[in-house]
Amino acid sequence: MAEFTHRALVLAVAYAALIGLPAPVLGGADADQPQEEPFPKGIVGNPEYIEIGKDVFAKQCRFCHGKGVYPGKAPQLEPSRYTPEFIFDRVTNGYKSMPSWAAVFSTKERQGVTAYILSKEFDNHP
Repeated sequence: MAEFTHRALVLAVAYAALIGLPAPVLGGADADQPQEEPFPKGIVGNPEYIEIGKDVFAKQCRFCHGKGVYPGKAPQLEPSRYTPEFIFDRVTNGYKSMPSWAAVFSTKERQGVTAYILSKEFDNHP
C-alpha cells in the first residue's frame, strides 16, 4: 500500500509540474513546528527581520531577482504592487519555474525575505 501511495504522489507532483501548478510541499525546514500566521503584526518594518531577509536574498534570491539579471531568469520585483501575504506565499510555495523554498528556509527566514522586499532598503532596479 505504501508503494502505491508513493507512486500516486510522484505522479501527482509530476502532473502538477507539467501543467504549471505548485507541487505539494512535504517536510521543510520547520515542518515539525506548528504553522503560525505568516505575518503577525510587527514583522514588516522590523529591522531584525529585514536583516535576516537581506542576508537570505543576498545568498539565494539575487541570482534570479538581483540587479544584474534583467532581463533574464525571473520577473523584476515590484514591491509596491505586492502584499506581505503575496510575497510570503510565492517564497513559500513557489510559482511557475520558481521553486518552493519551504524546505530550505525557515518560516522566520521566509518572513524576513518578505520584510526585506517590502523595506526601503530593497532595490533591485538596474
